[in-house]
Amino acid sequence: AASPVVGGDIVYCSAGYGVGSTAIQIKKSGDKFTADELWKVPGNSIANHWSTPIHKDGHLYGMFQFKEYGDGPIKCVDIKTGQVKWSQPGFGPGNVIMIDDQLVALSDAGEVVQIDPNPAGYKEIARFKAITGKCWSTPAFARGRLYVRSTKEGAAFDLSRKLAEN
Repeated sequence: AASPVVGGDIVYCSAGYGVGSTAIQIKKSGDKFTADELWKVPGNSIANHWSTPIHKDGHLYGMFQFKEYGDGPIKCVDIKTGQVKWSQPGFGPGNVIMIDDQLVALSDAGEVVQIDPNPAGYKEIARFKAITGKCWSTPAFARGRLYVRSTKEGAAFDLSRKLAEN
């Protein structure tokens, strides 16, 4: 259920259930296009079940796991090589969005985590328990407010000052 991600001339696609992931480089010469596979990883080690990762500066950030409820990691993956730059467990099949230059993750347990998107290492900026219930939906951000929902509840949080201070 994850959507393809475009990073420059590279298209990344992924699927769960053992399918895996791949990155294809698209090139144009005159009126013709070519597609070259850069890498392919079968299985679930670099797969997104239903959470579409975010692309920033040549790297993918997201929940790369399959049915690892509660424990599944968020990872940083080089879009050109498929190399995992870092992996941090404890997110499950949650979702990520980008707000300004910060990654905001919603874990499947309802924790909102602000992360500095840096391929050099995982750096958590802030974390708070937002809601209860299973959180398998993508958060939304509009006019300074973060909207989250779960199987039990929904909530909105004013992040305009918090993100500006970091």
